Amino acid sequence: MGTGDDVTPWSWREHGMEGATARAPTRSAALAVVRVLQWVRLLVVAAACLTLPAELIADAGPARAHLDILVLHSYHQGLPWTDSEQEGLQIGLGEHRSHFGVFIEYLDALRFPIRSPEVEAAAAQRLAERYARIHIDYLVATDDPAYRLLLAHRDRLWSGIPILFAGVNNVASKDVAHLERVAGISERPDFFANLALIQSLHPKVDRLVVVGDETKTFASNRKALEDANVTLARPFTVAVIVRHSLRDVLAELRGLSGEFVIFLMGRPFDDADRIGSEAVVASAVRGATRHAVYSAWSFFLGHGIVGGKLVSGKEQGLALAGLLTDLSAGKTLADLPRVTDSPNRYLFDYAELDRLGLSGHPLPLGSVVINRPASVRESYPKTFAGSLAVFVFLLVLLALQRRNLRVKQALSAEIEKELVLVQALMNAAPFPMFFKDVALRYQRINDAFVAFLGKSREAVIGQTASAVAPPAQAGVYRGRDEDLLAAGGRQIYETVVVGPDQTPRDVVFHKAVVRLPGGSIEGIVGAMLDVSELRRNERELRELNEHLEQRVAARTSDLAQSNLRLQRAVDSLALAQDELVRSEKLASLGSMVAGVAHELNTPIGNALTVSTALQHKRDTLAAEFQQGALRKSSLDEFLAHGESGFDMLVRNLERAARLITNFKEVAVDQTSDRRRSFRLVDVVEECVHTFTAGAGARAPRFQVDVAESIAFEAYPGALGQIFLNLFENARVHAFADDAPGTIRVDAQELPDGNVRISVGDSGKGIAADALARIFDPFFTTRLGQGGSGLGLAIVYRLVTKKLGGRIRISSEPEQGAIFIIELPTTAPQIVDGGGGTAPRAGEAPPAAVDATGSAAGEASPLHRREEILDIRVLVESHAAAAAARHLTEAGRRRLTEVFERLDQSFSTDDAEAQLTCDLAFHMAIIDLSGDPALQNVGAAVIPLMYGHMRRTLVRLMPDPQRRETLRRQHRAIYEAIIAGDSDRASASASAHIVFVRTDSNQHDETAPS
Repeated sequence: MGTGDDVTPWSWREHGMEGATARAPTRSAALAVVRVLQWVRLLVVAAACLTLPAELIADAGPARAHLDILVLHSYHQGLPWTDSEQEGLQIGLGEHRSHFGVFIEYLDALRFPIRSPEVEAAAAQRLAERYARIHIDYLVATDDPAYRLLLAHRDRLWSGIPILFAGVNNVASKDVAHLERVAGISERPDFFANLALIQSLHPKVDRLVVVGDETKTFASNRKALEDANVTLARPFTVAVIVRHSLRDVLAELRGLSGEFVIFLMGRPFDDADRIGSEAVVASAVRGATRHAVYSAWSFFLGHGIVGGKLVSGKEQGLALAGLLTDLSAGKTLADLPRVTDSPNRYLFDYAELDRLGLSGHPLPLGSVVINRPASVRESYPKTFAGSLAVFVFLLVLLALQRRNLRVKQALSAEIEKELVLVQALMNAAPFPMFFKDVALRYQRINDAFVAFLGKSREAVIGQTASAVAPPAQAGVYRGRDEDLLAAGGRQIYETVVVGPDQTPRDVVFHKAVVRLPGGSIEGIVGAMLDVSELRRNERELRELNEHLEQRVAARTSDLAQSNLRLQRAVDSLALAQDELVRSEKLASLGSMVAGVAHELNTPIGNALTVSTALQHKRDTLAAEFQQGALRKSSLDEFLAHGESGFDMLVRNLERAARLITNFKEVAVDQTSDRRRSFRLVDVVEECVHTFTAGAGARAPRFQVDVAESIAFEAYPGALGQIFLNLFENARVHAFADDAPGTIRVDAQELPDGNVRISVGDSGKGIAADALARIFDPFFTTRLGQGGSGLGLAIVYRLVTKKLGGRIRISSEPEQGAIFIIELPTTAPQIVDGGGGTAPRAGEAPPAAVDATGSAAGEASPLHRREEILDIRVLVESHAAAAAARHLTEAGRRRLTEVFERLDQSFSTDDAEAQLTCDLAFHMAIIDLSGDPALQNVGAAVIPLMYGHMRRTLVRLMPDPQRRETLRRQHRAIYEAIIAGDSDRASASASAHIVFVRTDSNQHDETAPS
C-alpha cells in the first residue's frame, strides 16, 4: 500500500498500517536520506540569497509557513468513499501543495476492524514510531475510526498537535466544545431535503422502502430519517428491510407490490460473507425492481440510484482542504469554526432520470447531473464556435439588411403618401384636372377628368390627346401645348369639346408649365371649366328678350308647365305617403307628407284656376286679333283681368313655395339641405309640432326647455332629422305599450362655446346588453315589428359627421333613457358635394319600410310607374360601370363583405335578411360609383321601391328557382365590378333590372333585387 521512501517531504506519501514493523529499517534509512536532501537544498538557497541584490532581498516578503500533515484514512485505498475524500483533498490544496508536506496512511478498519483497545493502542504506537523523526504540524482524520484513534492517543503520542477531521458522522459543535485544538467537517445526511425531493419528483407516491444493514451507523441514520419524515407535511409510510445477506434483501424487494420509492442506506453482505461494495449493492438493488432508488451518499451514484442531496466524500475532502489552506495563510485554529456543516450537494444520474421520465423535470438550483449526453458544443467545440460565429455574422448582416429595408420602406411610404395626397387633392376638385409630361402624355388625372371623358383611368394614363379626343381637337390641344412649353408661363383659352355622348361642350382651359427647382420643365398642369350651362343661359336670355309676345306666351306656357309639375308633385306625394311612413330614414317625412299635400292643394288649385282663366282670356284676345276685330276695351279688360289674375297667381304660388321650403327645412334629404343661421328653439318647436301632428292619438307629451338665445350656424334639416328620429325611437320603443309617456328636450350653453342638448323619455329604458350596440346599423330590439335598426345609426352619423358633434346615451331599465348631444354652434363645412349624407351600405343603408305593410294583395301604384323603373335601370347600370372603373382596394373589401352577406342570405329562408342584404348591395355599388348625381338619385328612388317589396316579400321569396336566378345575377354583377370590366358590369346590372321588371309584371308585384 505504501509508495517509495525517497519522496521529498512536501510530496504525497501513502502508507498502510499493516506490516509496518517489518519495514522499519528501510523507513529509517529513507528518513535519513530525506534529512540530508533537506540540508543540501537549504545550503543552495542560502547561497543564492547571498548573490541576490540587496534590493531584491529587501523586497522579498515573509515566506509562507511550511506545514507537515499526517492524514489517516479510516478505510483502505481503492474504496470509492476514501478515494473521493482523497481526491477532494488533493484538488482543494491545488496550487498550495508546495506549502504542505502531506503523509498519508490507511487504517483499513473496514476490512480489518479494530476489535479491542489494545489493538487500537498498538496501531497508534506504530504510527507514531513511523513518523517520530518528522515534526507533524497537524493530524488529519477521515471518518470515525481514524478520528477516534487520533483523539484517544493524541495526548500520549502527539501531545499538543491539533486534530482536523472530515467525514465524522453526525458530530456537532457541542461534541467538540470540551476538546482542545480540534476542528473539522461533519458528515450529516440531509434526510429532510431528500424526502422533500422525492415528494416533488414523485408526488403520487406515499411509500418509502428503506434498505439498511446491521451496523450502528445505519441505526443512527435510520432514527434521523424517521425524525425528518415526521416533520413533512405529508409523511411517507416507511418500511425497513434489514437483512444480513444482500440476496435476502433482493428477494424481499422482489416480493413487494404497489408503488413505492427505495431509499438505500446500507451495504448488506455478499455471497462471500463480505460487506458488499457500493457499486455491487446499488446495482443489485436497482436490478431487482423497476422503482426509483435514492440515497444520501454519493458512493452509490452512477450504479443505479437516481441521486439526491448526497453526502460526498469529494466535498468532504474539499472542505478539509479549505481549513488547511486557511491555516497555511496565517489563520489560527481559534479563527476556524469548530465544526463545519456537512457540505452535501444535489447530485443526479441522467440515465436514471431519463429512465423514469424525469429528465425534463426541474431540479434544485445548483444540481450536478452525471452521465448526461454530450452536447454538440462539448463534442465539437471548434465546429460549434465556427458555426456560432457564422450565425452571429448572418444575424448582424440580416439586421443591417432589415434596417436598410425599413429605411427604404419608410422612404417609399413617404413618397406613396405624397402621391396619394396629391391625387386626393386633385380628386377633391369638382372640375377636371390633369398633368402631362414634356412628351404631352397624360401622367396624372383626377376623377372628374375621367367622368368628363367617359373613359377608364387606365385608358388615359400614358396616352396623348389623340387617344382621348377626335383628330381635329387633338391637333388643337397639341399646338396649344407646344406653344405653352416653348413660351412658359400660363395659358387660358376657350374651345368646344365633344363629350363621350357626342354632345358639344363649351370648356375653358387653364394651363401652366411645371418647373423643377433646377429650372427644367417637367410638364404641364391644367384644369377644365365647363361653361356650357353659362353659355346656354346667355343664349336663352338673348332669345327671351327678342319679342314681348314670345315672352308672354313662353311665360304663360312655363306657368302651365309649372302648375302641371306641381300637380304631379302633389300626386307623387300622395302616392309616396304610404311608402315614406314605412321608411326608417324618411320616417319623419311620413308624418308631414299628408299635411303638406293637403296644404299645397289650396294654393296650387287656386293657381291652376287662375291660370286656366287667363289662358281662356288670352285665347279670346288672340282670336279677336286674328280676325282684325281687336278693340281697346278688350285689351283693357284682358290687362285688368291679367293684373289681378297674375297677382292672385303669384300669391298662391308664393304660398306653395313657402310650404315646400318649410317642408324641405325639416326633410332628411341632406343633399338638398342648406346651411343657414337659425334659433334652436324654432327647430325644436317645429319638430315637436310636426311629430305631434303625425303621431295623432299616440303622440307623447313634450316638455321643452330651450333658451331663445341659443342659435346655430349649421344645417337645420339635419338637426330636425335628429329630433324626429329620437322622438320616433321613443314612440316605438320606449312607449311600445301604447302609453303616451313624456319626452323632455333641454338645451344649455357650455363654457367652451358648444351647446348640450338632452332628449329624454319616461319609457321603459334600454337593457344593459343593448346599450353597447344601440348606434350600430341594423341593430333593433323590434326586428319585424316596425324597426329596422337604422334610425339611431342615422342620428349618430348626422351628429358626428355632418354637425361635428358627439352623442352618448344613459339608461336604466324602467327608468327611461336620455340622449345627450354636444354640438358646436358653427357646424363644419361639407366639402364632398353630397353633404356627406348619401346612403352607404356598410354604414347606414336607407331604412327599411315597416314590415306590417298593407293588406295582402294591396299594391302601391308607386312601384308600377314605368318611369321609376326606367330611372332605376339608368342609375344602376351607370353606377355599376363607374364602380368597376373607380374601384379601390378599400372599396373591393367593402363590396366583397356586403356581397358575401347577400349570397349567404340566399341560402336561407330568411326573407327579411335577403331584402336587407339586397338593398345594402345595390346601395354599396351606387356609393362606390363616386358620382354625386347617381348617389343622390339612387338614395331617393331605390329605397322608396324597396318599401313596397317588403310588403309582398312573403309571396315572392319562397320560389327556389327565382331565388337562384337572382343569386346568379348578383354574382355576375359583383364579379364584373371586381374584375374592373365596366361594360360587363353595366350590362349585368341592366339585365338584372330587366328581369326584375319582367318578373314584377308577371307577378303583379315588385320583386326584391
